[in-house]
Amino acid sequence: MAASRDRAGGAASGRPALRVGRTQEYRTGVDTELLAVDGGAAPVSLFVLCGDRFEAAQLFRTGGLSVRMLRVEGHPVSMASCTVGDHQWMLARDAVVARLDARVFVFELPGFFYAVVVPPDAAGGGADRKCATMADIFTRFCAYHDLTTADGADEAIDLNQQQNNSPWVRAHARIQRLKRANSPSRQQATADAPSDSARQMERAVRTSAVVKLLTRSLLAGVLQPSRHLTITLGGGANASTASSRAASAAALPSKSVVCDLLDAIETNRAAPRRDARRGPGGGVGWWGLNVEGVMLLLRVVQAVRGKKQLAAATPAPAAPGEKRPRDHEGPAGHDGLRGGGVVGGGGGGAVAFGGSAARRWCGGRPKKLGNTVGACGSS
Repeated sequence: MAASRDRAGGAASGRPALRVGRTQEYRTGVDTELLAVDGGAAPVSLFVLCGDRFEAAQLFRTGGLSVRMLRVEGHPVSMASCTVGDHQWMLARDAVVARLDARVFVFELPGFFYAVVVPPDAAGGGADRKCATMADIFTRFCAYHDLTTADGADEAIDLNQQQNNSPWVRAHARIQRLKRANSPSRQQATADAPSDSARQMERAVRTSAVVKLLTRSLLAGVLQPSRHLTITLGGGANASTASSRAASAAALPSKSVVCDLLDAIETNRAAPRRDARRGPGGGVGWWGLNVEGVMLLLRVVQAVRGKKQLAAATPAPAAPGEKRPRDHEGPAGHDGLRGGGVVGGGGGGAVAFGGSAARRWCGGRPKKLGNTVGACGSS
């Protein structure tokens, strides 16, 4: 089992196997803890590096840090992810991860960057040991670069950035060079360029939701690798024979997986990028979502949105012994119609039936007026 997990991390022959923690079994896969840093006394900090040169870095989450790996049973598909607090993101084989300091890591995401800072007193004083383990994990799952070495520290930096006290701004030029070197084309690098801060923060929130959806879908069997994924093994051939699966490392996700899902949610259509579908290359097995897989998860997102909107439009149940007034209009979108409102049309011609409007439409209902009975509005 340890050898198979090591192959899932893209380890070369002879590299020691990763030490793993607790493993949970699911319907179609297993979820294994690779690293955990308690966030109680000394929480880990997660930043979103906003702005054109990371000049507007914002603290996004604090808490414990964990690195986990899932593996789909019966298929050469694995995926590692990081979590700080309740926020999760994926480790992609062609996404840049740079170590800026002994306890500082920067992660490339679609349209923005994360930075993780581990305090020196984290993990009961074992922060450096935990970070060394993190670096070992990242070399197996990402395009990892250690900028704390002599070669990395001596790289040329823009003079204007040297005068800035922000460590994120000083590191921006080096990280951008690494990103351009790992991008399949100049067009891809331009498409993923950072935009305004509000857009980047919005993408950061959506990224966590997308990765959680992807993780649960793979472990529960909602996403079927043979139907919804494009899998390419290390030799460049599609996953076909048992011998090729055994001889090759398990496929790791491309960063296009999250990018395609985010684009589909924002545009309401699936259009995977052609240059991203070629994968990271370099003889490494990789996988991505095909159009059918993106559309399946997009329908799941739309269904969840529909349930939330329905729940928001449904009034709270009346307390025991309390009667809801018939003529009282309920929450917006409900209009007092028991069992839910019906809203039709668009623009200014929309008609909502419920309450007094419903009675006027159907001609009124019997109502006692003194000693006589007549329709609404009659005497």
